[in-house]
Amino acid sequence: MWEPWSCPGRWMVDDVGRFLAGDEAPPDAVAQAGREALARASEELSELLRTTYAPHEVVATELRFAGPARGFRRTVVPLGPTPVALMLLCLGACDPGDDVIVLQHTAACGSLSRTGTWPFGLAVAEELTRPPAGDANAPVGLEDLGYRPRG
Repeated sequence: MWEPWSCPGRWMVDDVGRFLAGDEAPPDAVAQAGREALARASEELSELLRTTYAPHEVVATELRFAGPARGFRRTVVPLGPTPVALMLLCLGACDPGDDVIVLQHTAACGSLSRTGTWPFGLAVAEELTRPPAGDANAPVGLEDLGYRPRG
């Protein structure tokens, strides 16, 4: 019997094929099932790598509102609001003097929090919603797989 890591590709075809075709399947059926599954997975991996975020990209935005009349409220959205959309949201969700906190969670650079007091103008709304700047370097080890940051 050959050692699995002497030829990792062959081992993977055999392992996947045997899992899919069953232990009693003939060797040709095992090999075909393994090759077909790996071909599909290769396409899936390419798509997965195309959707990879750069470390500084915002993956979720948490909006927090706090004030004496309505208490503490929060929501999490996948995309950050535009400055004018934030102002519209605050118009209905906030009372004068409420704190508005925009917390942007990045893919790999932590979170960035900015705070304003409602009501505020467009200049403050733009500052609150501005995405964090950052270096779009690939995480170590993904460059060889064809990783390219989006954007």
